[in-house]
Amino acid sequence: MSWGRRDACAVRRSAIDLLGDADMARLWPFGNHKITRRELFKGATAVVASGVAAKLLVDAFSRLEEPSPADYFAARTSWDSLLAKPLSQIEDTPDLLNNFAHVLTGLQLLPGMTVLDFGAGSCWASRWLTQLGMEAIALDVSQTALKIGQALYARQPVFGDRPRPRFLIFDGRRIALANASVDRILCLDTFHHLLNPDEVLREMSRVLKPGGIAGFSEPGPRHSRTAQSQFEMRNFKVLEDDIHVPEIWSSAERAGFVRMKLAVFSPRPLLMSLPEFEDYLNGGAANQRLAEMTRAQMQDRRVFFLQKGGEAPPLDSRSRAGLAATLEVKLASATVQAGTPLVAQVIVTNSGRATWLPASSKVGAVRLGCHLLDASGKMLAVDYFRQALTPGDGLPIAPGKTVKLETRIPSPPEGSYVLEFDLVSESVGWFAMSGSEIVRRTIQVT
Repeated sequence: MSWGRRDACAVRRSAIDLLGDADMARLWPFGNHKITRRELFKGATAVVASGVAAKLLVDAFSRLEEPSPADYFAARTSWDSLLAKPLSQIEDTPDLLNNFAHVLTGLQLLPGMTVLDFGAGSCWASRWLTQLGMEAIALDVSQTALKIGQALYARQPVFGDRPRPRFLIFDGRRIALANASVDRILCLDTFHHLLNPDEVLREMSRVLKPGGIAGFSEPGPRHSRTAQSQFEMRNFKVLEDDIHVPEIWSSAERAGFVRMKLAVFSPRPLLMSLPEFEDYLNGGAANQRLAEMTRAQMQDRRVFFLQKGGEAPPLDSRSRAGLAATLEVKLASATVQAGTPLVAQVIVTNSGRATWLPASSKVGAVRLGCHLLDASGKMLAVDYFRQALTPGDGLPIAPGKTVKLETRIPSPPEGSYVLEFDLVSESVGWFAMSGSEIVRRTIQVT
């Protein structure tokens, strides 16, 4: 964004009011010509907000010639607090977790997605993305930050078989990834440090796949005025810019994004008595109190999402959302001898909104499953039987499609049992968890 002559003059007049003509003539480097907002930051960050002390303006002039976020990490003599993030400071932890949770929700992640953690810092969010089954790419301008991230993964390995993370240095201008190579972008408290946000938005759009989403958690439009921001700018030469969402959306549209959504939530809980809580549930006065508190707290936080144009991939079985099925099960015989398999003809219809992934998929493969219960209904084996819906590696099954299969279920020892037939999306959940009906059949093993 460029600031015209009128804007520069207005800021210059504000500076004169604070410093006087003599000091202003010595300090102001721009005259009245057209300047960029980032150029203005280098000389007058502390002036744009009325009431900022003149000393801070002088500090901004003398110290902030070339802000460098990389210096922030390189200057650290101990990594302990960075490795412990987001649990290193009790004052910061609730907001970090709250903001992360809301961005995580809005990104609509699915296991196996490639997610770029833009401005990863110590990579704590990258590690959590890896634990959730994402292919995380930690991107940062600081090589030291990425080394801290690698140390974090080494000292706190993720559990289970998860994709290996990638660590990528950012030169401040171009993201070293191919076009349309990532599904999602996560940006936690990084965008307000950028000197070239328009250029970065273009890069984000370039590397996102069609329909991909970039999620941001950033401070608000008064950020540069806070004492902490002034401290950071004076001591670490880091730009602590204000976030103006309308400006970002204007630039994002030009970069190829077609939709912006903002999250509204209360960073702090509204504590109330039991009668007040009951009144709140019934639509009473506490609702207005919550709305007012939320509005006040959201003044200084912006959680927003930008969606790139193009058709997004269809919903699939890596998420419980949209999973639904109808089952028909016909046993060849409800009585079998021990050691003889139970034969059943099964008809399965995808009655939901999600495409079922085939058996070859690592996460979200949909199979027929069977629970084994005794005659009283006590669960004996949750995972008693599994079978792919189509032969071999299988094929995806779109909504509305029906498949037929024959099953041969090993018979349990002699006795009376109940078989519960359901579908399961591997590493996601049983369809009954999403409301599909289980089919029960009583069997006798002699």
